[in-house]
Amino acid sequence: MTTFLFESDLLSGRDVENLLQVTGCSSELQRPLCPSGCVSERYRSITGDCNNRMYPRWGAANVPYSRWLPPEYEDVWGAPRGWDPGHTYLNASLPPVRLVSQEVLSTQNDNISLDSTLSHLLVEWGQWIDHDVVLTPQSPSTTAFKTGVDCSHTCSRDTPCFPIQIPLSDPRSGIQSCMPFFRSAPSCSEGVLPQRHREQLNAITSFVDASMVYGSSPALATVLRNQSSPLGSMALNSQCWDQDLAYMPFLPQKQTHLDPCGPRNSSGDSRANEHLGMVVLHTLFLREHNRLVKELHLLNPHWSPDTLYQEARKIMGAIHQILTWEHYLPRILGESAMADQVPPYKGYDPTVDPTIANVFATAAFRFAHVTVQPMVARLGPGYTTDSQNPPLPLHQSLFASWRVVQEGGIDPVLRGLLLSPAKLQTPGQMMVEELTERLFQAQGGIPLDLAALNLQRGRDHGLPGYGAWRRFCGLSVPDTTSELADILGNSTLPALPGGRVGPLLSCLLGRQFRTLRDGDRFWWERKGVFSSSQRKQLHSVSLSRIICDNSHIALVPFNPFSRTESPEELLPCSHQRIPHLDLRPWKDVFCLFVSKY
Repeated sequence: MTTFLFESDLLSGRDVENLLQVTGCSSELQRPLCPSGCVSERYRSITGDCNNRMYPRWGAANVPYSRWLPPEYEDVWGAPRGWDPGHTYLNASLPPVRLVSQEVLSTQNDNISLDSTLSHLLVEWGQWIDHDVVLTPQSPSTTAFKTGVDCSHTCSRDTPCFPIQIPLSDPRSGIQSCMPFFRSAPSCSEGVLPQRHREQLNAITSFVDASMVYGSSPALATVLRNQSSPLGSMALNSQCWDQDLAYMPFLPQKQTHLDPCGPRNSSGDSRANEHLGMVVLHTLFLREHNRLVKELHLLNPHWSPDTLYQEARKIMGAIHQILTWEHYLPRILGESAMADQVPPYKGYDPTVDPTIANVFATAAFRFAHVTVQPMVARLGPGYTTDSQNPPLPLHQSLFASWRVVQEGGIDPVLRGLLLSPAKLQTPGQMMVEELTERLFQAQGGIPLDLAALNLQRGRDHGLPGYGAWRRFCGLSVPDTTSELADILGNSTLPALPGGRVGPLLSCLLGRQFRTLRDGDRFWWERKGVFSSSQRKQLHSVSLSRIICDNSHIALVPFNPFSRTESPEELLPCSHQRIPHLDLRPWKDVFCLFVSKY
């Protein structure tokens, strides 16, 4: 029998605890104490802790992703698939991810087809929800452990550096030898014995709870609030205004070093400034929170600021659940697959683990990258091209949040999202070159390749190959070589009827969204979370209404996720098909004071 002895075996219990405190692992490994009483039964915690009373860390922030299949690393220490060029799988080496990107996933900007039924706002919503449930932190170290070389300046594999090699056939060959890539931070709870393996963390809550607006930690949630407001409002930008409407506050100047083009916005998610679409949605829902607390205050002037904040946050979470499960998912999976994969809600099941799965975060929910248009449309008040704010190549909209403040506010981008179709995913038309050849080019440095980054991340996380996932979903496995293929590299199969993904992605996406719903104690349809009259009002929620209430846009589509062919199809915000959310059922519904978080 082999005995494994490690340095940690020589440490005392006190030494181990001190190390946990210094590394920040103590909070990850410590079981939270779940409060009882009115507040904890009525509102979810900001961290996601104690949603499940038996397993209080399920779905919480800063826990490892769940695994639906065991990982496949190249050794017991968690070396990624493809780490050793000499390592073979079924007597063959894994193809370089950059080569897969070029030969399978990359599409020229002008060689795309447009979706005949879906708008680009639906594409944006997918990323918005992704930022509500997934955030994988990279290694806190940016230098190689053995040599100390900056990972941005080396093509050698040395944890946490896992650079993407440039094939000799690549047009970039001769200009650069690799693209920098940093491994994801390992979970503190990973094991080192053969029966344990390297895991990666989700830094935010798994639940669809609008955490990208409110944050996933008490400290951030506090910073984002207007502490002097009697209404439980979120903090606003005091320097710039979108006419009479608010922007997100700017981060302190010392925290904006990553964006040389101007100030960055402060929000519940660190990716709020990634591109103009995210800036727009963050701004829209910040305004919606503040609109809700004002309306609730008029109904219940005796409510405390914390009560108003928590009630508005609860409504916002329900809005995101409804728009995602009832409006977004059926268009992605197709009605038939939706009914099969996500059957009608039967109630909360405390045995269901809602924790985001590694395969969902790292591969499956990245499918929408192939539906992104290469241009960002910006339209004027009549939904016509605005000569002052013309369409932008996508790479010029990345980390350019200053454009919203300086170039017309959120309305031009919102109109563009409403009237622009999504890019159609077909086997021959995958990810546009704006993403594979020009990613972050406008910010200087080496342009990156999103397709290659996605594939490399899957290998970094030890995701099994395509064939293993087909077997997991009960699908046929074509041949043994499918075990060599990355799941993203084989997402080119035709979509199911009425949907935009094939059988494999339908299975993986459906399973995750089913667990997110059934394993959430605060799911909006669960009896006792909202009253029946409140649920009735919430069921009529409309993204078009939210746009009307929080922008200067006067004409909107009835269904903003469906393609609108021309402005003549739009409805005025006063139209009966764009109903207001009636908050009267929220008048005097519970105990009047709640404490923070």
